[in-house]
Amino acid sequence: MIPGTVYTLEREGQVLGTLTVTDTDRFAVHGTFDATPAFAPYRALFEEEARLSSRLAEDESLSLLEKAEDVLEEILALGLVLRRSAGTGYRNVLISIEGTRAGFRPLSPEEEPL
Repeated sequence: MIPGTVYTLEREGQVLGTLTVTDTDRFAVHGTFDATPAFAPYRALFEEEARLSSRLAEDESLSLLEKAEDVLEEILALGLVLRRSAGTGYRNVLISIEGTRAGFRPLSPEEEPL
């Protein structure tokens, strides 16, 4: 993934924000996130996911893991899409957003036409 690549985060055709790639590692793509007002109803869900992920780094209890999985399922159920201006992107993707930072991991390695 090339730094500077810009994706729009969309739900049902509505743009929730833009994610600009800053770097990648073996497991994820990292970037900055600029939310639109349409992201407001989802912010608390992403903040909860970030909080639980942080806690899981130090506490691997089954109850905490189950809660984190439930929140992740809620995010996946939103049907979010990451779209590049070329019309390609990802439908099947894990996305994390914490403030103005974001990351994603495609569950399918190749971008697809959207």
